[in-house]
Amino acid sequence: MICRSTFCILFCIFSLCHYGVPLKWHGKELSRSNNYTEELSVSGKDLKRCENHRNVCVVDTKVCASIPSHGQDRFLNTSCRYHVLQRSFACRWIYLNNVKATGNSFIFSQREDFKHCPTIFTPLAAFNMNIISKDIVNKVELISEAYTVSITAITQAPCPVITSVNATVTSLNVTWNKGHRHSTKCQIRYKCSTTEQWTVDSLTISEMDKLEISHVIDGLQPFSQYTLTVACSGDYGLWSDWSEEFQAMTLEAVPTAPPYVSFYVENSGKRSKPQKLILIWRELEIKEARGVILGYNVTYTPTMQPGLKRTIHTKDQKAILEVTADDYDLTVIAYNTAGQSPSTNLRVNAGVFQSLPKVKGLWASSEAVSLRIRWETSAVNVSEFAIEWFSIGGDFSKQWKRLNGSTFSTILTGHIEPLKKYSISVYSLYGTLCAPPETIQASLEYGTLLDIIQLQPVNVTKTSMTVQWVWKEQSPTTNVLQYRLVLSGAHETSSLVVFPHQWQHSFHNLQTNAKYTVSIYGETTSGNFLKANTEFTTLRLESDEIIQAAVPIVLLIVVFGIFSVLSRTVYKDYFFPTSLTLGIVLLDTGC
Repeated sequence: MICRSTFCILFCIFSLCHYGVPLKWHGKELSRSNNYTEELSVSGKDLKRCENHRNVCVVDTKVCASIPSHGQDRFLNTSCRYHVLQRSFACRWIYLNNVKATGNSFIFSQREDFKHCPTIFTPLAAFNMNIISKDIVNKVELISEAYTVSITAITQAPCPVITSVNATVTSLNVTWNKGHRHSTKCQIRYKCSTTEQWTVDSLTISEMDKLEISHVIDGLQPFSQYTLTVACSGDYGLWSDWSEEFQAMTLEAVPTAPPYVSFYVENSGKRSKPQKLILIWRELEIKEARGVILGYNVTYTPTMQPGLKRTIHTKDQKAILEVTADDYDLTVIAYNTAGQSPSTNLRVNAGVFQSLPKVKGLWASSEAVSLRIRWETSAVNVSEFAIEWFSIGGDFSKQWKRLNGSTFSTILTGHIEPLKKYSISVYSLYGTLCAPPETIQASLEYGTLLDIIQLQPVNVTKTSMTVQWVWKEQSPTTNVLQYRLVLSGAHETSSLVVFPHQWQHSFHNLQTNAKYTVSIYGETTSGNFLKANTEFTTLRLESDEIIQAAVPIVLLIVVFGIFSVLSRTVYKDYFFPTSLTLGIVLLDTGC
């Protein structure tokens, strides 16, 4: 029975040998999509010869005496390689239909007898190979078709190791160990951190016994990080796997662009008192900076008094200069370890004050570990917004962010920490001109550190009402996204969002002699809460209408009073005369 089983196995193997399938090592490119992948590696010392079949070498001698159930061949994408340095033979394959198997083993065979199984992996060896596995779900043994194996064709060079990289401004000198004299050619591929596309350089190694190889990559960008990896191959066989990726950076170079500067003058109120000239500038782009900008040199010179030239050094993107109301020549230069950038040159009249609209409605609310800010502007020609923020009472390191003139909100993420207060300023930029900033304080716990107090009506008519409130800098008890002013009553409701630049609002077209309520609600992520409210009743008549109605009545009363007095006097004298009056009358009549 054993001999019959062995015969069946060998018959299957030998029948497949004639139709052997060439192999290719897929390496890291092997697809693992929806199929179960297996890999098996053996060395020569793992192989034994079947005693009754001297032309068969196996990993497990139990195969020599068993009859596996062939079933449908479920081995796909089979690929093999012989590692020259480790002297190991490995295959990788995919099972069809997600077959899960165990007990993987190889069967090697040829027409002639093997002299010594542990030494079959010689450079010129050629034989056939089958894979045997056991399906652990269906509990059946699977055998692959026979694959034709040529050690020469599948010999894989050892993986090289990058040992050092020396950088210049525009080049990298890469050195690696190819691992074995078998390697006669190599490829080095590299890519910048700002792109996903690889560039490949190929080179032939003329000195076979030299293990350490160097290659210079030219034409790179200054101060840029590159990813490098190397693969090698011999005159025959397979390329090695790509080496472990190596990170390297080119050196800094002189900046190529000047800082872009905007300014505004802060009026001191008196011409004799120094004015403040505030400069802010945009950080250079990485390609322009070509290194880490260490700081800026700001020089300002009165045009009429060159001897009063002054220079300050700052790491900030802002400078505050005390100047008189005269003309000044300004120069701003950025610098890194390689040198200075081109200069920005401006002439400014510190006695002229530009009235440019600044942002309004600046508000901050917390989102996890960041602050979201929003604002409004009435200007239509804003080129950019500059946002400045820093911790109050702690590390005074400032952060800056630039946005285009059509963006009115952003998220601040850099150096925002709990339990700290931050000053946030937003500048409107109009080319080289700048408007004064709008500034608020905020924290991660409560957002904007402003609260509304003293809500009260200040002017009530029969069809309108004006309400006022006060903003106070203090820590609220919750993170308020925004405040909303709501008018309700007389079967109508209206509302609007209010921000720190607003301190009063008028409601119009109200009903006469009607009762209304004005409330301010705080809106949060979990709902709304009532902050303050006040009630009022519109008038039945306006004061001028009362006066207009009262004047004719008063005049009528006065006229009637005068007429009554006069009428009473005439009536009394005529119908009820006194004795003196009667005597005079009788004398006049001659009685």
